[in-house]
Amino acid sequence: MSSFLVASAFRRNVVVMAGVIALTATAASAQQKPAGADEAAIAKVRTAYQSAAGAGDGVALAKLYAPDGIEMPPHAPAAKGRAGIEAFHKAFGQQWMMHGMTITATETRVSGDTAYDLGTYTQGIMSMKGGPQIDDKGKYVVLLKKDGSGRWWITHAIWNSDLPLAAPPAPAKK
Repeated sequence: MSSFLVASAFRRNVVVMAGVIALTATAASAQQKPAGADEAAIAKVRTAYQSAAGAGDGVALAKLYAPDGIEMPPHAPAAKGRAGIEAFHKAFGQQWMMHGMTITATETRVSGDTAYDLGTYTQGIMSMKGGPQIDDKGKYVVLLKKDGSGRWWITHAIWNSDLPLAAPPAPAKK
């Protein structure tokens, strides 16, 4: 009788495990559906960012972020929230004039309602105080989240230049 109970419990565990595996496989296949529409929507966010950055439009840039989004520019503290991101870009625009920006994605991955977008950028910038145009190029990482309506929002963005940091001017001799 004892071996019958053990065999019965074993069969029951096998059936339960088979059910769990089937449910897990179903959930995994649902999450791994083709992400073409999501990738296209992310490409639209990328294009909107490129247009707004190229125009120096901090308001439009901030609207691409989730309300608690974070942008991490080089040589500056992180800008947090839409107001902080808008303020960063407004201050940047008061110091630098943009002369075009091109963003090129190299990898976009979607997993459910989250995604990341990696790539490169080129931009021409010139100091508002004058001087030559700087032809900058670099790379970026953007994390995104899809809301309940299917819209993608930037949650985190970091970018940095491939150009070497310019040496500070030499101190004046006394």
